[in-house]
Amino acid sequence: MGPDLSGMIPLDALEAQAAGVRRLSAGVADLAGTAGNMLAGMQEVRDAGQWAEARDGLYRFEQDVMRELDSAGAADDLQARWKKALADRLPSYLPEKMSGRVKGRVEAARENLAAAGSIYLEKMSRLGQVEQARRSWTGSVESAVEQGDAGLAERRIEEGTGVFVTGEEAGRMVEDARDRVALNRAVKEVRRDPAAALPVVRAEQEGASLNEMERKVAREAEAAYGELKRRYADSIFRTVAGGGMLRDEGLANAEKYGLVSSGQLRRYADARDRMREAELSGISFPADEGLLCRMTRLIDEDCGGEGDTDAVIEVATSGLPSGQVKMLAERRESMKLVPQEVRRAASRRLSSMFRNGAWGPVTDARAVEEWKRVQWALLDAVKKNPANAAAEMERVFEEENRMQDAGWVGFRDMKNRKEKQ
Repeated sequence: MGPDLSGMIPLDALEAQAAGVRRLSAGVADLAGTAGNMLAGMQEVRDAGQWAEARDGLYRFEQDVMRELDSAGAADDLQARWKKALADRLPSYLPEKMSGRVKGRVEAARENLAAAGSIYLEKMSRLGQVEQARRSWTGSVESAVEQGDAGLAERRIEEGTGVFVTGEEAGRMVEDARDRVALNRAVKEVRRDPAAALPVVRAEQEGASLNEMERKVAREAEAAYGELKRRYADSIFRTVAGGGMLRDEGLANAEKYGLVSSGQLRRYADARDRMREAELSGISFPADEGLLCRMTRLIDEDCGGEGDTDAVIEVATSGLPSGQVKMLAERRESMKLVPQEVRRAASRRLSSMFRNGAWGPVTDARAVEEWKRVQWALLDAVKKNPANAAAEMERVFEEENRMQDAGWVGFRDMKNRKEKQ
């Protein structure tokens, strides 16, 4: 009987088992290699993200700092400020955690950025110095022009030719400097003696053919003459309102320079002579209420606007007594608080009522008296509420219309006659 082999493993089975172990070992090795590759890939992804964030920070840092340095102009410490920013501020723009590989790339980028920034700032500094020199040269030319020295201006321009400007540009500058020197001299003369500018102003107004420089002088002359006329108007207005009288010599000079017309001069002189005669004779002349109403209308419509100066001269030379001129001076200050279009519309509306016979024929003294009454009622309305003058004036007209409809004016006249009887 042979040996019992039931507990023994066949040889071919052992070979098969060994082959399985080998395959398992290979699988384990492959798995370990795959895991290593995955870890390496994940690190590359992290590095790429860190580098993208660092690169964005470098860009923002450069933009922010260069913007600040550019706004500083041609400062002497730009290089020092750039280096200080690289040391102190750049880290705040970078990621807090970076791998060794990313740190190396960032350091290389930082060195490139430092060098490029330094070169840029050096270039800008030189350009700034050139621009500063050019401004100084331009300023010296302007100073010569303002002094009225055309020769000095030409010498300054010649010094900068080929350095700051071309020969062609320098030629244009010389021509311009000559014109401006002549203009400045003319303007100074006009300002020194505005009355002498009258011929220039009249030539401009009459459409005379003027070159560009002459037109500039004319505009300056007109402004200076306008200021002279305004000061003259205020002066005579104060004089008459204060009870004084205008002298013949002053009026003659004013007429000579076009500040008053010959008609205004004669009218004032006639009124002044009548007032003097009345004082000497003791005979009083009746007040001209129509003239007062016309001057009141002029103040209401033109004060504070372009026609203010002419209106003031017209009132001052109207021949009204000083007391009435003073009243109109005070009225002018009150009416200035109201928009011109509002008071002008109210004044013209009231004048239209007068002309259309609202209170009778325009030659009737009673009609003139009513016109005057409503004019001063409008002033009271303005003083009551200057901020809402239009509405207050409208209430005056509404009240007047109600009285017109009720025949109030005629009734009042009848009542006054009865009281006198």
